[in-house]
Amino acid sequence: MLILYRQHEDPVADELAERLRELVLAHRVVLVDDGGTLPDGTIPASWPVLTEGSGARYEGVEAIQGFLDALAYEVTLNRQFQSDACYLDPDDPTRCL
Repeated sequence: MLILYRQHEDPVADELAERLRELVLAHRVVLVDDGGTLPDGTIPASWPVLTEGSGARYEGVEAIQGFLDALAYEVTLNRQFQSDACYLDPDDPTRCL
């Protein structure tokens, strides 16, 4: 799961949170007080901060946007080849093939 750590009153973080919603990805947005620390006790060099479940961490707008651009491309490709179609078995129309 992606976690976006952001400070209050940050319009850029608002845009990043909106982009995560538009990509329909599992994520949480956590508000951190000004000058606050992340749950691991570190103070990032720049805000906002995006973390992945794998432990990867992206600090600052440019790093997060670059990651989201690559992720959006990958998600779009994967969704392009998925299908919700079910082809019914002609001998038993209650089953999908």
